[in-house]
Amino acid sequence: MLVLENLDQPKPYDAVRGGQLPPPVGGVVLGGLAGVKHRLSSSVSEHRIAALRETLNYGDAGLKIVIKICQSETGPVQRAACDLLRKRLSSIAREKLQAFVASSSDSEAEVDSNQKILDRSSGAVSEKNDDRQLSEAELIFETITQQMQPNLLLLEALVASVEREEFTSELINFWDLLILEIQEPLKELRQAVGSAISAQLRIQWLYNQAESQANQWQQRALLALQKEDENSVRLALVRKQIQFDKATELKIDLDDQTVRVETLNRNLLALESKIAEANSQKEILKMQLHFARVQEQIDFTFSQVNSIFFSP
Repeated sequence: MLVLENLDQPKPYDAVRGGQLPPPVGGVVLGGLAGVKHRLSSSVSEHRIAALRETLNYGDAGLKIVIKICQSETGPVQRAACDLLRKRLSSIAREKLQAFVASSSDSEAEVDSNQKILDRSSGAVSEKNDDRQLSEAELIFETITQQMQPNLLLLEALVASVEREEFTSELINFWDLLILEIQEPLKELRQAVGSAISAQLRIQWLYNQAESQANQWQQRALLALQKEDENSVRLALVRKQIQFDKATELKIDLDDQTVRVETLNRNLLALESKIAEANSQKEILKMQLHFARVQEQIDFTFSQVNSIFFSP
């Protein structure tokens, strides 16, 4: 995971405003990520490319900047950004592929821990536990999403630079590994959203029950009134009011949980869409590389035939 603290603090590789002259008293040091961003805003391509080389010193924040430039710009700065991404991805790929066995074991331990939390939340069945169940689902979703962020960011970097040049087989294997590592956490996210939906549906059922019982007591009050049974009328109206108040409280909870569940579901769909896009790009790239190799073999075969039958 690419994480560095104090991104805006000056580093040994940061530039100082003032060129070769000593900085004036009270002068501003263009240090940290803010200094890199300042130089990236230059209108001179050479200056921006020079600043790009320092961007990846600032972890995920710097990587996001390079990805954005690779995705949104054209010309030499974009090509430099994509080249930088590919070189950085290649170094990460070597490290990650070598550590695959160890990292997969750690991932399984995290999944088991999260699964235990999820199992506890799915066991909540009482009305008082519904909000806690949804809160635990939200916590699980947030925690797992944060754990996935480094891989998601690397996938985004791969997608951003894939159309610029042919990738190496190492990066293809790296891409496969990232998709593989995301599958289990993605399954946990779906379970968390399912748990949240379950809590929401229970509140919906309780609300419908309270509303139905309030209507039933209203009907009983009307029947008692027709029979001029005042005691039964008063009793039915009291029971009706109890159920009505309960339904009102449940409606407030239901509206709140509906918004929270919709947010979880929307975030899950957006994440699944991003992963599906990355996977689709990977398969397209694999197919292109396969056909390129086949074409090379065909061209080689024809060149051999030509050299045998048509050479002077």
